[in-house]
Amino acid sequence: MKESTVNQIVSLAAMALIALPVGIACIILGYGLGDTPCILCWQERTAMVLVALIAIFITRYGLKPKYLGALILASVYGLWAGYRHSSNHILKDIGQGFGPAIFGVHTYVWVMVVFLVILLFAAVLLMLQGDKLSEKEDKNSWTLLNRSTVMVFLVVIGFNIVQAFSQTGPFPFIGQSDPYRMTFDSDKIVWSTANWPKLSSLSARGSYAIERPDFANMAEVEGSEVSNQPSLNALRTQKLPTEITGVATGISYSANSDIYAVVTSDNWVHFLNGKLDKVLASVMIDGAFSVEISNLTGVAFDGDNSVLVTADHKSYVRLEYDPLAKISDSYYLFMDGTDGVKELKRSRFSTVRAKYNYIGSLGWDAATQEYVTVTLPAKVRNNFVISRFSNQDFELNSEAKIINPAETFPMVTGLAIEQDKAYLLNHSAKQVLEMTMATNSIDAAYSFDGVSNPQGLALVNGEFAVLNGAQGQNSVSFFK
Repeated sequence: MKESTVNQIVSLAAMALIALPVGIACIILGYGLGDTPCILCWQERTAMVLVALIAIFITRYGLKPKYLGALILASVYGLWAGYRHSSNHILKDIGQGFGPAIFGVHTYVWVMVVFLVILLFAAVLLMLQGDKLSEKEDKNSWTLLNRSTVMVFLVVIGFNIVQAFSQTGPFPFIGQSDPYRMTFDSDKIVWSTANWPKLSSLSARGSYAIERPDFANMAEVEGSEVSNQPSLNALRTQKLPTEITGVATGISYSANSDIYAVVTSDNWVHFLNGKLDKVLASVMIDGAFSVEISNLTGVAFDGDNSVLVTADHKSYVRLEYDPLAKISDSYYLFMDGTDGVKELKRSRFSTVRAKYNYIGSLGWDAATQEYVTVTLPAKVRNNFVISRFSNQDFELNSEAKIINPAETFPMVTGLAIEQDKAYLLNHSAKQVLEMTMATNSIDAAYSFDGVSNPQGLALVNGEFAVLNGAQGQNSVSFFK
């Protein structure tokens, strides 16, 4: 392709970029409709300005590798900024968004479209060059189109400079996450430094920088004790079979079938007889296949022989104990194990209030046919929420904050439900908390002794079965 042709195409592209997305956002949406960019919008707009400026350099000095590299680098940064911005809002309910929408699509989504088009344009332009880049024929030549592009660029930049310095302010002011309407009334303009990152909160994972629970060495939570009712009486302790090698983290009991299910943090699921002295069947969940499942934490019978197993991040797998099932038929689902278990479903629970919290337990409410989880507290996202999920479509039915009478939120590592009561295993305080399901309020607490790492709770014929998770020495203690 001739250099002059490349020059005109790149010049038109630069003019379109600076006049349309940048110009419309600044002049029409800003000065016309009063829309002020948020701190993320300014990042995206800056990236577009840089791409347009690099394109002008190409028209002036030729299609050089350093300019193409800079163009791609700025476009990748802009694309990342668009994804970063959209991730806050794009999964909201239908019709919801942030800021004005153009043709039904919000501006932060258009950003991704714009930078994808730029990258595709750069790729096509390179392919049309053949084996080598075209050189500038006359560095002194400057067409009317070139001059027009530069003039449009300077005008739009001028409007942006006025908007930026008047609405956002000079350094060290950095802009707002939820900005006020654009105004030139000095009494209404707000300059802010609130969005500067703090060294204590810097993380590549942002809001998701929350440490996963280690069920073998759980942190103690001071002040999570609830005023006690009479302590529970220890009845007996049953050591689990030695083939259960990992740290046991969840237990459930099926009264109709007189069998137990026990899960461990290393992805094993075991079905045991009613005396807890014999493993009937076991499988090791393939956590990397399909939905990622790791660090198993809860199990609950939702039928005579079927259980739901959850990981700490609310991914789940539904299994059934079936003596006729062959593990050879499920080689892609289980890493290891015996015959007798088949998989029914695998997916993830989605929450709202509990989105940024891990869980340490799972319960089954037979009356409402719902799976129930309770959040684990976290330093940066401290929360105490009960979530209920439908057995029909496995979607969220409801969420509510639990009314907690203690000073701090407890580490709930076990959950059992009977009629209108839920029983929460308070790990740090070695308590069973009694909660009324209708009000989500903790009304009583029962202490117990003799369990060093309480990790699971089940109701067995009117008794509390508390699972003690200990590598190679897992056991179940019964209290009443």
